[in-house]
Amino acid sequence: MSFPRESEAGTSTSLPTGDHAVDALISTAAQTAQLPADEHKALYSSVIAGLEQELNSDPHTQLSGAAS
Repeated sequence: MSFPRESEAGTSTSLPTGDHAVDALISTAAQTAQLPADEHKALYSSVIAGLEQELNSDPHTQLSGAAS
């Protein structure tokens, strides 16, 4: 697994994951550049919570098109 170089992280050059919910969360995390530093922690906390929710969701539910 490779990670983008620091200069590329969170930019429009980031590749999509193929999971729309995860891609949206990554896009949200990229918005930190427009926020004051004291707001970064809250944004990252919400992104991490969202990623945990996605990782803990039932993939069969997602594949069948049902709501999670």
